[in-house]
Order: sequence, then structure tokens, then C-alpha cells
Amino acid sequence: MTRYAMMIDLDDCVGCQACVTSCRERWDTGAGATRNWVHTYETGSRGKDLDVTFYPGLCMQCAEHPCTIDCPTGATFMNENGVIVVDPDLCIGCGNCVAACPYGARSVDPVKKIVEKCDLCAPFVARGEQPACVTTCLAECRIFGDLDDPDSELVTTIAAREAKAIVTPEAKVTPKVVFAGAAARERIVAAGAVRKPEVNWFTRLWTETSLPFSRIVPLVPVMAAGAGVLVNFTQRKERVAAVERAEKEVVEELPRHRLGMRLLHWFNALTWVALLATGLGLIASPRFAFFGVSFPRWAAAQFGGAETMLRFHILWGLIWAAVIVPVFLLYKKGGLKALHEVRLRSEDFRWLMLKPLAMMGLAKQPLPPQEKYNAGQKIFAITALIGTATIIATGLVMTFHIGGADVVAAAILLHKLAIAFAIIGLAVHITMAAILREERPALKSMITGRIDREHAETHNEKWVEKIDQRRKQ
Repeated sequence: MTRYAMMIDLDDCVGCQACVTSCRERWDTGAGATRNWVHTYETGSRGKDLDVTFYPGLCMQCAEHPCTIDCPTGATFMNENGVIVVDPDLCIGCGNCVAACPYGARSVDPVKKIVEKCDLCAPFVARGEQPACVTTCLAECRIFGDLDDPDSELVTTIAAREAKAIVTPEAKVTPKVVFAGAAARERIVAAGAVRKPEVNWFTRLWTETSLPFSRIVPLVPVMAAGAGVLVNFTQRKERVAAVERAEKEVVEELPRHRLGMRLLHWFNALTWVALLATGLGLIASPRFAFFGVSFPRWAAAQFGGAETMLRFHILWGLIWAAVIVPVFLLYKKGGLKALHEVRLRSEDFRWLMLKPLAMMGLAKQPLPPQEKYNAGQKIFAITALIGTATIIATGLVMTFHIGGADVVAAAILLHKLAIAFAIIGLAVHITMAAILREERPALKSMITGRIDREHAETHNEKWVEKIDQRRKQ
């Protein structure tokens, strides 16, 4: 067992900033971001009791580490040596962890667009080196070592100098970085260097408004499937009669979907499954995960790590956007045809009210005649179009770290909400197309490109009338 930590003797620190300079050189932090710092606090008055205290700060490697709790992707975590680290391949720079640190030891690098923090030079320590700040400290006031080694210089010096962590009643997070010099510690606390951990607006908005909604999302597919099975059972007599009629008649088929649109549909369906699975696997924080933290761990294991899964998710997402957008615009005349096809009319709203009743056998009047796509399909198409545009746009923001931390955080929130609505929409869509026997000819048409005329006359009467009129011309 290893627990790396550090002791800093405040009585010996001269405020030379050598530790800050060496850290910047080693980690190439951008302007406005830092992994450590030296603050200067003055007390008293000149010529009387003037005193200067230097506060060489860094990540305190807290055992409680509130900064890791609300990281949406799990990019920040405690490693096997008790050190809080940030995985740059998983961090998307949302800054959600910055507010949670009571020591202000985190910042978003404006150049790298990821969160920077001290990790006690973990990669260098792993190969036998010391942290940069320790080797360059001119006053030699820093000691680095293993808290679990009772004979180490760190442990013996901590005991000899009565070194303690800088804490306040509002920030009891059990830091592993300790400081010698009782008077200096008191002045640092009095100067307000430690604050109460905060919850970022992003987390508050999610937990207070969106989280309750997200909790019902996993139940929707089960409820939709159960409703589909129930409707199949109640419509069994009508279905048997329809099959008997079809066996006596020659079934005419109408062309419904061109090959290009069918290929686009199934590529889109495969993409939704792949991106939903990997996307849900990347949401690792307990507060943000739709299906708990077990699924993200399992999903990451299938890819050999969350970083590989993220790269797969991004690559497939970019390919999807590069394919679906131009092809959709090509087949749908720049989107104008799609807007015409999904436009809701008065009879569509009547259909939406009567269809659920008809499925349960409670409505006796005929449903309003529909066009090529019924009202339910139109609503799904509208939500799919909005959801696709939202997911692509917010995905690009997160992938390329477009904008500041608040912009990325807002993108995450919108991305998650779009995913939630996508799960609900897909559950209903799959139930209607695959589980309800009455609607299966529509699913078959997405494979063959053709649909039974009898089914089309029942469900898309206006569309059939337009086809017949074109044939007569």
C-alpha cells in the first residue's frame, strides 16, 4: 500500500516561485491555468509588527476528494497511490470539478481546454523521480514520500515538526498535503485561502430539474414493450381475421422507400445503438449516470478502457455526422421535403387522440385518414431531427472543446437531455414497428422498400390516393 503525500515547511519558504516555474516548464500549462502557486499574505504594519507569510499551494490530495464526485466522464479520480489525477483523454474541460475544490487547486487550461491540477508529478514519480517542485525548491522546504512508510523522511519530519493540514470547519476533506509552522497556518486560514466546497451550476441544474426525469428513462423501454404485448393480445381476433383475408387475396404492394433512404435508415439505426451504448458508458458519475455506475464500468471493460471507448464514440459520431447530414439534405431537397412530410395538420392531432383508444379497443369511430407518414411517425421524425441536430452540435462542442467551460458544461446538459429523449423516442418507435403486429408491414417496408396496399389504405389513405391519381395521369 502506498499513499504519496507532501510536507511543506512554511517557516522556511521564501516565496521565490521556483516551484511554480519548474511546474509550468514540466507540464506546459497555459496562461491562466496553474498546477501550483505561491500567495503572499502580509499582517501587521510597517515599522511595527509587519510579518509576511508565503503560502505555496497545490492540490492537497484529499482523502474525501469532493472534486471527483461530479465529474461527468470520470476523468478525475484517485489512483492506486492515493493521488487525485485527471485523465486528459477523458477530460472535456467542463470545469464542473473546479467549484468543488476548497483550495482552488483546479483550473481549466485555456489552451489545452482541459482541467489542470497537481498530481504530484505521478508519471515521473512512477519512474523513480521526484516532483518538480521538490527538486527545485531553493529553501528545501518540501519533502515528498509515502505516508504508509513509518521510517520515511516524510513521516518522521511530519511528527518532528508537528505538521498539519490546512482545514476549516466548512472544508474537512482530510488532505494528505500538510504544512509545518502553526502561526503561518493560522494566517493562511485567516486570509480566506480555504473555502467551502461548492456544487457547480451544471450539477445543480441537472440534479434539481433533470435528474428526476432521467430516473424514469430506463423504465420507458420496459413500459413500451409491455404495452405493445398487451395491445397484441387485445387485437388477436382482428389480426387472425386479417391473416385469413390476406390468404384469400392477391396482395398488391406499393413502392414506399427508395434504396438510399433504406440504407440511410439502417445505418442511422445502427449508429444510434452504438452511440447510445458507448455514450451511456461514458457517463460515469453517480449523479449523472442513467443506469448507475455498473454499466459504465462494464462498457469500458469491453473496450479495454474508457479512453478507447471515448475514441470509438467520437470517431463513429464524426463519421455519422459526415454521412447523414449531406445524404439527408440530398434526398430531402435541402430539408424542405422533410419539413413538408412531417408538418402536423388538424387531422393529425385528432389521430393522436384517437389512436391510443383504438389500440385498446375503446374507440369505435374510424381514425382520420393519414398521409405517407401518420401523426405518430411525424412526431418521432420531428424529435429525431431536433435530437440529431442537438446531439451533433453538442457533441462537436465537447469533442473540440469549443467555447469556455460553461459552454462545454451546457453542451453536456443538452447532450444528456437529447439522449434521454432519444431513448424514450426509440423505445416507442421500436415498440410500434417491431412489437405491434399491426405495424410490422411498415417495418418490413424499410427492408424491402414496398408495402402491402391493404395496410397502406388502412393507415395511409391519403398517400394511396395520391399514388392512384398519379397513375391515372
